[in-house]
Amino acid sequence: MALIGNQKFALSKGWASKSIELIKNNRDLFSKTKLRETRKELIAGTNVVDGIQGWLLAAQLINRIRTGEYELTNFARSLLANDAKLNKSASWWAIHLAICFSDRSEPYNQFFLNLDFLSKDWIGLDELENKIDLAIEDAAKGSLVSNLEGVRKMFENNHPLAEIGLIETRKNKESGVSIRLGSPKLTDEIIIHALAMMRFHRYKSTPTVDFSELTKSGLGHFLCCSQVELREHLKRMKQSQKWFAYFNYDMQANLDSVSFNELCTPDKTVLLLLQEGGDTWL
Repeated sequence: MALIGNQKFALSKGWASKSIELIKNNRDLFSKTKLRETRKELIAGTNVVDGIQGWLLAAQLINRIRTGEYELTNFARSLLANDAKLNKSASWWAIHLAICFSDRSEPYNQFFLNLDFLSKDWIGLDELENKIDLAIEDAAKGSLVSNLEGVRKMFENNHPLAEIGLIETRKNKESGVSIRLGSPKLTDEIIIHALAMMRFHRYKSTPTVDFSELTKSGLGHFLCCSQVELREHLKRMKQSQKWFAYFNYDMQANLDSVSFNELCTPDKTVLLLLQEGGDTWL
């Protein structure tokens, strides 16, 4: 997997929504010939523009057609149609999950995979960065540190992903910065979309997956919930007729499994999330 290429910058709601709007009619928005105009439109410097481009690619909102030319993905068009200003928490859940399963997800996904999703213990930022460095063997040290800085900023202050409670941060004069997985509010629509993304990106040709395999693939980490909590969510949702066309949860002794049904595809579940997902802002 490639690094995000965020140039140390976090992606704001304004930059994301404005870029999607502009690329709809200007495929060469990120070309060298349009750099001056793009900087004016986004009110951003050159490095920030490069960072925005990196985030949009990582979030699967744009596809590269050729050098300097990009087009919106179906996911981005769904956002434009349902929440153009990206004001809904559901939009940012969708963006979060898109990055987690992206080909350019490093080190964003490792930020979650290297945090404890059972006890949610605190870990020092330096220790976390060392663990991520070991997990991503081929990345240049300088680039990894730069990308990690941009990822960490996404969960601080007033950035949207901080406002849905994915990551908690605390500062101590003696021990420095510590981080742990948060406890965000999970709606059924978020869980369904996460299942669809997992299916599409990891198990496209596999109709049934052991529950233990799903958790090993990081589903619990990306949803910030333990294996026990995720199992209880799926068992409860199984009882609802609403989710029958999306998945089935089979319970056997120590061999629980999830079967993917017809509607469990990202293009369908993202619309469900955007239109019915409910408010999960802190």
